[in-house]
Amino acid sequence: MNKVTMQDIADYLNISKNSVSQALRNKNGVSQQTKNAVLQAAKLLGYNYSERKVKKSSLKFILFATNFALSQTSFFGELVSSIQSKCMKENIELTIQEIDPILFETLEIPNDLNNYDGVLILSHSNNEWIRRIIDTNIPTVIVDHHDPTLLSDTILTKNTDGAFSAISLLVENGYKNIGFIGDISFSPSYSERYRGYKRAIDHFELPFEKENIITEIEESQGALFTKLNQIDDMPEAWFCVNSGLAFMLNSFLQSREFNIPEDIGIICFDDTEFTRMAQPKITNVATNLEFMGALSISTLLERIEKPNQPFIHKQIVPTINVNESIRNRKSI
Repeated sequence: MNKVTMQDIADYLNISKNSVSQALRNKNGVSQQTKNAVLQAAKLLGYNYSERKVKKSSLKFILFATNFALSQTSFFGELVSSIQSKCMKENIELTIQEIDPILFETLEIPNDLNNYDGVLILSHSNNEWIRRIIDTNIPTVIVDHHDPTLLSDTILTKNTDGAFSAISLLVENGYKNIGFIGDISFSPSYSERYRGYKRAIDHFELPFEKENIITEIEESQGALFTKLNQIDDMPEAWFCVNSGLAFMLNSFLQSREFNIPEDIGIICFDDTEFTRMAQPKITNVATNLEFMGALSISTLLERIEKPNQPFIHKQIVPTINVNESIRNRKSI
């Protein structure tokens, strides 16, 4: 038996192939009556619309991100570059659109959204607005953000395990009193990194000095320096939730005539230009951003081809990059 095609359904219903395609993808270009008729005909004729092959060269994707995310060129810039490269390789047309903050207040979505075959949402923004995007039934993948209420495929870093590994490395090198810096209310990733830090502190039975636990901090040099100036006894090492904070921390400590790593060690999440520019270079635990971006596109393609499969969260295990900002204190 020959495989049933969309053209067969179109001929059966005496409608255009494009109308069949729109109906199968639940697009707004056709009426609900047409959609129902197409689905019934597809079932009657034996069309496997749940696992259809996609002609990649005809696909159009749109990537949404806040101004904050797009301005973070040292992290999200690398991720966006990877997504662009993967789309070019697959001959997929990609549009990058900054999210207007007004949309978060009105919960409006772009009028032309139905012109796209897939949506990528980069990092945290507004869960209610993201839910509105998901409700359009356009295949959607969320990158570097998640929430239990968002039913969508998601690409994540295994943040808790990564932070645990970072603290474990410090312990292996003889560090015991380890501080934490990061605004855990800013994003789920930072909160998860704090949980990984706290789990390691409990696991290794390390001291938990509240003075050295900074979980509410505006990510600016002025705010960080003010907080650090209030600390009487510095810990043996600091763990920062991102490389920008680690870079600023390194500058502060050196301005107070601490030697890194002789006096204090530093480790952070993310391997960016900040970890590489710092003197000394900062040890970090990081996700392969090139892989993460490519995985985002391949996941979106898989969702388009298999729209009825369960939603999945793919977590990438980060790796540790040892640089000069920590040393083996056991040999002292």
